[in-house]
Amino acid sequence: MDSDDIPALSSDTLAALQSFLAEKQELDDRFEKLKENAEEVFQNNQKINMSDFQEDWQLSQFWYDDATAEFIARRALEHTSKDDCIAFISSPTAYVAFRNMAPERKNAYVFEYDQRFDLFKDQYVLYDFNKPLDFARAKEMKGKFKFIVADPPFLNKDCLSQTMETVRWIASKDVKIMIDTGAVMEGLAKELIGARITGFHPAHRGGLSNEFRCYSTFEDKSLQWV
Repeated sequence: MDSDDIPALSSDTLAALQSFLAEKQELDDRFEKLKENAEEVFQNNQKINMSDFQEDWQLSQFWYDDATAEFIARRALEHTSKDDCIAFISSPTAYVAFRNMAPERKNAYVFEYDQRFDLFKDQYVLYDFNKPLDFARAKEMKGKFKFIVADPPFLNKDCLSQTMETVRWIASKDVKIMIDTGAVMEGLAKELIGARITGFHPAHRGGLSNEFRCYSTFEDKSLQWV
């Protein structure tokens, strides 16, 4: 092909592309700085900002807004004691909010496919919903968790079903469960785990076209079934 036949980007398109690449580089640099200083951050109980983690849309990552993350984290904090185990499955935004609220709580774990979150070391569990019982310390964690938050990354039956297999494996007898997923999953959430739809509407920083809802196996003064 002659070089004259190759379409050139318009100045507006080129400027937009350059802006996108510059923003991506800035976010990458911020994460690398966080990773380098993680030990100091954790030792000093400094707060972590989810804006240091760039969303990866290929992994279906859409971070909660601050109000949503803090609401979920508050439920976990209020319904557990300091020695109880808490799981945030495919819900790193809520995990980070919880960690910022209660950095002394070392029994809160983030189950996540994205290995950037391994900077949380012992509190990180590499997790793939396609292999719901194939994760480190699975036998050790069986039946140990008093509070579980799950946000399956994809809106389909297999993803929710396999995530709930993990939930059932690690859940204690008196577990409290929150599931944040699409409104279309209401019937399946109830069938699989007995979770009922609540009046809480999770919101995301960038907004989503799919209607998102919260399902739970419990109620409290701030989280009510509808």
